[in-house]
Amino acid sequence: MPGNPGTIDASAVELFKAKAKLATIVIAEVKDLAAAIDYAIEVTEKSELGKLMPTKAGTIPPSDPNRKKTLTAPSISDADYAVLAQKGEAKGFTMIRSGLRQYLAGIDVGFTVADIGIAETATSACENDSEDYRLASMISETHVLALAKSKIVKTSYDAVSYLKEAFGREHNYTSFISGPSRTADIERVLTLGVHGPLYMHIALMEE
Repeated sequence: MPGNPGTIDASAVELFKAKAKLATIVIAEVKDLAAAIDYAIEVTEKSELGKLMPTKAGTIPPSDPNRKKTLTAPSISDADYAVLAQKGEAKGFTMIRSGLRQYLAGIDVGFTVADIGIAETATSACENDSEDYRLASMISETHVLALAKSKIVKTSYDAVSYLKEAFGREHNYTSFISGPSRTADIERVLTLGVHGPLYMHIALMEE
């Protein structure tokens, strides 16, 4: 893991924020994971309902009175998820933690935690061998990602030691996320949200 625990490279953080703006990533600065959880709740509350609500039995259109906003966070600890679920359920959200393959029609908000940030491209690297973790960052309409400022390095070369360690682990899956999904056809027509989230937020944590 880059840097020393608690050490923040202020210039790398500022570069990360500048590059994130270019990639249409919304940046929020928060104190810690608890505050990032509150931010995920806030984003979910303010987000518009997706076109369809995924359920095991099928989908529910937004016009249905039973339609609820969905929030998933498969990778945080049991204790942190309990806090998130309590707050989400109090807001009337449908909380999903596992079995995301059954909800491939889409989820409103997915909340994950990154392992490292690379400032030069506003890229977040996330290592996890859980399919649910991967799906949370891929099928959610909005992806909220928590990243500690102390884990932000300036360039990909500065992340080599972390990547070597990560890639050396068995069953490793490391994803590199540099903003919401974009794709363009031969006529250069840009479309957002085709292969991943339409919106992306990063909660930069002081701790």
